[in-house]
Amino acid sequence: MVRFFIFILFFGLCFAQYQIWAGKASWDHIEELRESLRQQKAVNDELRRSNEALAAEYASLVSNQDAIEEHARNDLNMIRPNEVLFRIETAEEAQKKTNAIESMPNVDAPDIKAGSKPTFEPKKSDLYHAPKNLRAPKARDRRE
Repeated sequence: MVRFFIFILFFGLCFAQYQIWAGKASWDHIEELRESLRQQKAVNDELRRSNEALAAEYASLVSNQDAIEEHARNDLNMIRPNEVLFRIETAEEAQKKTNAIESMPNVDAPDIKAGSKPTFEPKKSDLYHAPKNLRAPKARDRRE
């Protein structure tokens, strides 16, 4: 009987050691969870700051007509009647525009290899059918 209790005690100690070193409550697993929690808190803080900035901008737009005009002028390049707008482009904006143009495919000389498959299969339903009143008259109607 004593051997049975010693076996149960030994089994319990082994199980506890397994949980500490390799189970769900292991030290490594808990450290990984703490690290992921730290990362998530950093993301949440960044999103919270962004939300606060958006809430402040919203409150400004709701309460102040000048803020609406400033937003329209800066972001949308809107002007009042009889005003002249001079837009000065920075080197960064010019570089972005150049990069955008260079990244576009060349339409005049497309890079299509011989024997490549088409990007889509045309169907009869893709064709345009003009309404009857806009169609050209048939040949026999034209003769008359």
